[in-house]
Amino acid sequence: MIGAAGGVLLLGGLAWWGATRDLSTGVIALLAVGAVLIGLYVAIHGRDLIAWGSTRSARRGSAATIQSIAIIGILGVVNWASVQYGGKLDLTNAKRYTLADQTRKILGSLDRDVKIIAFFPSRLDGDPFSRGTKALLQEYAGASKRVTIEFIDPEINPGAARQYDIKAVPVTLFTSGERKEETTGLTEQDFTSARLKLTRTEKKKVYFLQGHQERDPDSAQQGGMNVISQALKRENYVVDKLSLLATSTVPADAAVVVIAGAKVKALEAEVKAIGDFLDAGGHVLFLLEPKVETGFEPLLDRWNVTVGNDLVIDPARNLSGDGLTPAPLPQQGHRISSSLTDVVLPGTRSITPKVGATGANVATSSLLKTTERGWGEVTLTGGAKFDEGTDLKGPVSVAVAVNRTDPVPSMSPGATPTAVPADAPKVPKGRAVIVGNVEFASNTLAGQVIGNRDLFVNSVNWLAEEEDLISIRAEPQAAPSIVLTNQGEFLVFITVVLLVPLSVIAVGVSIWWQRR
Repeated sequence: MIGAAGGVLLLGGLAWWGATRDLSTGVIALLAVGAVLIGLYVAIHGRDLIAWGSTRSARRGSAATIQSIAIIGILGVVNWASVQYGGKLDLTNAKRYTLADQTRKILGSLDRDVKIIAFFPSRLDGDPFSRGTKALLQEYAGASKRVTIEFIDPEINPGAARQYDIKAVPVTLFTSGERKEETTGLTEQDFTSARLKLTRTEKKKVYFLQGHQERDPDSAQQGGMNVISQALKRENYVVDKLSLLATSTVPADAAVVVIAGAKVKALEAEVKAIGDFLDAGGHVLFLLEPKVETGFEPLLDRWNVTVGNDLVIDPARNLSGDGLTPAPLPQQGHRISSSLTDVVLPGTRSITPKVGATGANVATSSLLKTTERGWGEVTLTGGAKFDEGTDLKGPVSVAVAVNRTDPVPSMSPGATPTAVPADAPKVPKGRAVIVGNVEFASNTLAGQVIGNRDLFVNSVNWLAEEEDLISIRAEPQAAPSIVLTNQGEFLVFITVVLLVPLSVIAVGVSIWWQRR
C-alpha cells in the first residue's frame, strides 16, 4: 500500500506540473511525499524485490519497462525540440489558433512601426487563457517586421503602468509615434480592431436608412442587427441612422448607405435621393425581402439589376433539408465573395444581373448562386415545384455587386475602336450591392454563421473602397454553433450510422472467418 500510494502521489505531482508548468509548493509536496513513500517501500521489501528481479518474468517486464521509458523519453525530447525550435500545426477546421487572413493582410500592409505593450501580471502566467493570449500577441510580432512587443508586469513595474495611465489589467496598448490605442479585450478581434484604429485616422460613416420598418442596427433582439453593427465598429466605421424624411439628400459624409429590409414602399423623393447619391458616386447596400415592394426596383433596373418577384428554393443545398433556406454557393469572380465560407439565406428572392445590357457603363457580378436544382418560385401555392416557363430556372443568383465604370473604347466586330478623349469627363464610380434577403444579417444568424457576417462586412468594405479589409475574419473565441447544410447532414449520417458500424462488423467477420 505504501508503494502504491507513493506511485499515485508521484504521478499526481507530475500531472499537476505538466498541466500548469508551475513548480508550486503543492507540486513539490506531492513529489517529495511520493518519493519518500516509495523509498520506505524499497527499504522494507528490498530482499523480496531482489528475489523477484531474478525471475524470468521480471526480466521480461524490466525489458518492456525500459523500452517504454525510452519511447516516452524520445517523445519528450521531440516535444521539447518542437516547442523550442519548431513551428506549430493548426489542424482545426476554422484555424482557430492561426492568425486570420484579415489580420495577416493588415499587418503585412503596415507602413509604420507599431509597438505592442501588454500589461499582464506574472501571477496570471499559470492561467491557460492568459498564456494563450500572450502567444497570440507573439503571433502579431512574428507576422510583421514592423511590429515589436513588450510584456510588462504592472505589479513589479508600477512606474510603467503610471506612465501609460493604466487603471486596470490585463490591458494591451498599440502605439505608433504619438498615437496609441488601448484595448482590454483579449481576442484577435479586439487586437486587430485596435491596430486598425491606431493607423487609420479616417473613420468612414455607414448610415442605416430608417422610416420603412427596416432592421435596427442598435437592437440586440434576435431580428436586430447589433452584431453586424459591432462588427463594423471593430473595422473602424462609424454607424449611424438616416431618415430621408428629415433631409432631402444623403449626408455628404456617408461612405455607405444600408437599406436593411424595408417593408414599406419608399416615397419618390426618397428614391430620388438614393438615386442621386449613386449617380454622384455614392455606395448603397440593398438588403431586400421576398414579395415586398420597396420602391427601389426601378432604380436597380436602371443599374442593370433585375429584382425577382419570387421565392428562391434549392432542394440540393440548404439548411437542415429546408429548401426555403438555401445555402447558396459563393462565386469566385468578385472580391466580396471569393473568400466566403458557407452562407445561409432563409427566405430570399432572386437578384439577377441583366444579360447583355449596354449603354450604362455599369459592370455587374453575381456573388451568390443556388445549385442547378434551385429555382425561383413565382406562385407558391401548396407544394413547391418547378414550373417550366413560369419559374426562374437555376442556378439562381441571389446577390449581385454592381459598379459604374469609365467609358471604354468601342470594340464591336469589324468596327474601328473609338478612343475616349483624354479630357472627357470621368463618370462617378457609384457602387451597389443587392442581396435578396435581410434575415442573414440578423443577430441570430450573423452571430452563428460566420459566412453571413463576412458577406455583410465584405460588402461594406468593397462599397467603401476598403478592399484591403476584405478577407476571412477572426472568429470569436466562444465555440461557434455547428450549422450543417443538408449535404453535410447526409455525410455525417453515412459516416457515423453506416460506414463506421459496417467497418467494425466487417473486421469482426474477417477475424471469425480466419479462426473458424
